[in-house]
Amino acid sequence: MIKNPWPTAALSLLIALTTGCSSEPDAPPVSEQVPEAPAATAAPEPAEVAERPELNLDERGRALRGYDPVAYFAEGKAVAGDPEVQESWNGADYQFTSEANRQAFLEDPERYLPAHGGYCTFGIVLGKKFDGDPEVWLVRDDELHIFLDEEVQGKFLADEAANFARVEANWPGIRDKTARELELAEEPDAGQGP
Repeated sequence: MIKNPWPTAALSLLIALTTGCSSEPDAPPVSEQVPEAPAATAAPEPAEVAERPELNLDERGRALRGYDPVAYFAEGKAVAGDPEVQESWNGADYQFTSEANRQAFLEDPERYLPAHGGYCTFGIVLGKKFDGDPEVWLVRDDELHIFLDEEVQGKFLADEAANFARVEANWPGIRDKTARELELAEEPDAGQGP
C-alpha cells in the first residue's frame, strides 16, 4: 500500500477540529485531547479499483483485505479468509473461512457487506476516504463498520450518534469520488493553473 503523508496531516487537523469543539466548559485544550495522529492513508487506487470508487479494495481487488465478512456477524471477530474459499460479488472479491460462510454470504450478500464500501467510518465523517483496518471494527444496527485504527474508532465512538448522522449525510456526496479526488478538492491550488 502506498503511504501518502497528506492524509495523515489532514486527519490530524480534522480530528483536532472535531474533538476541539466540545460543549463542555471543562474540556481540556485540543493539544491534550488529540494524541499524535495515526498514520492515515488514502485508500488504494489501482486502475481496476479506481473504476469502483464506492468500494475500498486492496491492490488485489479484495474487500476487507481478505477478511471474512460473515465472521464478524457469525463469530463476533475479525478472521482472515482463505484465498481458496473466495467469491466475486459486485466488483469485489470476498474471502471466507469456510464454505458455510461463503454460502451464507451468497444467500444474503447485502447483510454482510461492510457499510460504506469498507472505508474508515470516521474518515467519512470528515468527508474523506481512508483505508480501514479490518481488525478494527464495529457492528451497529446490523451493519459492519471499519475504522483506520483503535484511536480513530475511539474518537468516533466518543460522539457516536452525531458521527453516524455525519456519515449518513456525507456518504452520498463522496460515494462515487476516489480518495484522490477528495484530496485534490482540499488542496488550495486544486483546479487552478500555474
